[in-house]
Amino acid sequence: MLSNLSNMSEKVNGPILAVSAICILILLAVTGFMVYFSIRYSRRRNPVSSEVQGNALLEIAWTVLPTLIAFALFWYGWVGYKYMKDVPADAMVVKVTGRQWSWSHEYANGVTSPELNVPVGKPVRLNLHSTDVIHSYYIPAFKVKQDLVPGNDKLYLWFVANKTGRYDVLCAEYCGLRHSAMHTYVNVMPQGKFDAWYKAEGEKVARMKATLAAATKGAQPAAATGEGALVAVGRKLYEMKGCVACHSVDGSRLIGPSFKGIFGHTVTVLTAGHERSLQVDAAYIRKSIIKPTDDIVKGYQPLMPSQQGIVTDSEINALVAYIKSLSK
Repeated sequence: MLSNLSNMSEKVNGPILAVSAICILILLAVTGFMVYFSIRYSRRRNPVSSEVQGNALLEIAWTVLPTLIAFALFWYGWVGYKYMKDVPADAMVVKVTGRQWSWSHEYANGVTSPELNVPVGKPVRLNLHSTDVIHSYYIPAFKVKQDLVPGNDKLYLWFVANKTGRYDVLCAEYCGLRHSAMHTYVNVMPQGKFDAWYKAEGEKVARMKATLAAATKGAQPAAATGEGALVAVGRKLYEMKGCVACHSVDGSRLIGPSFKGIFGHTVTVLTAGHERSLQVDAAYIRKSIIKPTDDIVKGYQPLMPSQQGIVTDSEINALVAYIKSLSK
């Protein structure tokens, strides 16, 4: 409980120890007084009761002491809170997006990862953004937590990881049916290893953008521009855009239909409350991404938010190519 895996640990450990110590002292004092009064004022020693009018000193004490304790704890907490909000100027900035029900982490070079990768010993600032409901970014090992409120992009937290390793990241605010599955990791690496990962992932992003640009121009047949490359981009976007939280690729049932084997098949949907059959093609997938509540696959709830403005046309093309590849 009192680990020192981040710089925030001591700022949290101190108040925990202080409150625990005060509670123990109060418990011992109250218990001691109860035992003393039980003996001192027992029926055997006081067969005839007497009225007590009051004690000014005692009344002052039980008013002043709790007030002083409350102010002391407030000051202690305020000092820690100020420290937690005072981000160093050289902190590495990562944008965190929470959505039902996944996390994504975007770096300055355009790299987006479902897991948070950071170098050991370096300040890291996480700018927090929610696309739908209230979430809460919580790293138990580092003792840091901050809510994400839709429409408020000024929320953040920061920390310095003191030890390399792999640590849990949870959502600490109930956010819907798959709240418990909104889980990822923070990977703390030596600086050299992080730099190598950052560079390699940056190069992948550059290649992904080039693939999307080539596919968007449509100057060459899909095979010539690299249909395999477009599928690889779609597979990456499937993780980056949070599709993985609701749509499996192995046939298992989640919040939404599985992508495995769905392309080219006929599905029964509810449109304005009426059943009809549709073939899953590129147009259907595009509409399901932009206007997901227009045609609801029978047996599923209309929980998916519109991805309008979140996913570009070229990214949708890549997702279509990936989903199509799962039917071969």
